[in-house]
Order: sequence, then C-alpha cells, then structure tokens
Amino acid sequence: MTVAALVLLAFVVAYWTWIWFAPLPVLRAQAAADPGGGASADALFGKVQRDQNNAAPTGIAIRLLGIVAATEGRLGYAVVQLEAKDILAVPEGEDVSPGIRLAEVGFDYVILERGGIRETLAWPDKNPAAALPGPRANP
Repeated sequence: MTVAALVLLAFVVAYWTWIWFAPLPVLRAQAAADPGGGASADALFGKVQRDQNNAAPTGIAIRLLGIVAATEGRLGYAVVQLEAKDILAVPEGEDVSPGIRLAEVGFDYVILERGGIRETLAWPDKNPAAALPGPRANP
C-alpha cells in the first residue's frame, strides 16, 4: 500500500511540475488578409458593384450616416445611404455609386465628386440652444 501511494504521489508531483515549469507553446498569428485594416467595413456594409458601362445617375439621394475619419496611414470611410435603400461603407477615393466618387473624408463632413463637381455632405447642426424656443412673455 505504501509503495502504491508513493508511486501515485510521484506521478502527481511529476504532472504538476510539468504543468508549472514546462515551456509555453509558441503562438503563431495567421497572416492578415488586409494589412491596412480596412476590409472590415466592406464586410459589414457591403461594397458597391461598379459597372463602367452604366451612365452616372443624376439626382441620386445620398444621406450621410457615419464617418470613420482617416488616421495616419489609413483611409477614411463614410457610411452612406443611397436612395433610402442601400447602406454602404465607402473608403476615401472609391466610388459611392457609378459616377459619384468619395473625394475626401473630414472630421464632420465628406466631399463627393459627381462629374467633376464637388459637393459637401455635412453633419446637421445639433445646437440645442438654437432648437429651443425663447422665453415666453405672459400677456
């Protein structure tokens, strides 16, 4: 009985010694598909299919929903809604729709270029003091 207990104790000590003092496994990261880190926006919101044969749409309604401002070494993105249907994340310099290019992404605005003409989409002014009516005078 004592021999069996000593053998069991030796196995337990050997096991825990190996767990505590064994070298850690080497972690290997998988290669990144997009070193710029911008692929996630395409996966979330979709990407515009570019057909060069179609004429540029005129008067298409584009609504600004969000901005991911550019940082050093990375492009900015704009989240836009086309004709109250499609929601897309478009990187700076790419086409929002055929003939409409996202020229610049700023802190609180984006600049679109349609046929050489630049348009600015800005965040609406959210000044709460201007939205509230002034004090009322009792007659």
